[in-house]
Amino acid sequence: MEDRIRVTIENGVADVQLIRSDKMNALDDAMFAALVQTGERLKTEKGVRAIVLSGEGRAFCAGLDMGNFGKMASGERSGGQSSTGESLVTANRTPGGSNRAQHAVMVWREQAVPVIAAIHGVAFGGGFQLALGADIRFVTADTRMSVMEIKWGLVPDMAGLVLMKRLVRDDVARELTYTCLLYTSPSPRD
Repeated sequence: MEDRIRVTIENGVADVQLIRSDKMNALDDAMFAALVQTGERLKTEKGVRAIVLSGEGRAFCAGLDMGNFGKMASGERSGGQSSTGESLVTANRTPGGSNRAQHAVMVWREQAVPVIAAIHGVAFGGGFQLALGADIRFVTADTRMSVMEIKWGLVPDMAGLVLMKRLVRDDVARELTYTCLLYTSPSPRD
């Protein structure tokens, strides 16, 4: 976990930073596990009054690690297990059993304290969905965000559709999902 996420707690604020900057904090099996473990731990951490979720380096989170995703698509990795042999279905979740990627996003919605996503660089695909898991999102002027899953014939299934429904109208969520539109922060001059 320490090679994917750094947590520091100071004055009641838990700073949770994705630390895979060489891959723009892309999501792989280890990152999913670290997000879940960190989120579950912070649920019971005494003295935490707020959580800030951010990414090290030039991006918040570039989404799925495509090398990892390519191994799954080629059959090199079995569909029901992570590369470490763990089940991708998380125990003790919804009756249908949400998977670990969904849990990695929803664990931030389950916090008893406010979760703030500090977003810069890119938040694509799974990174965009991770940002949706926060209560509040602060976006820098250089940020680019997009639901990328449609490029591979997928839906944003890391809880993205569920969370978008709470934030934007249904037609807007559908347009973002179906078109892979790129959102770029407006310039301060606009």
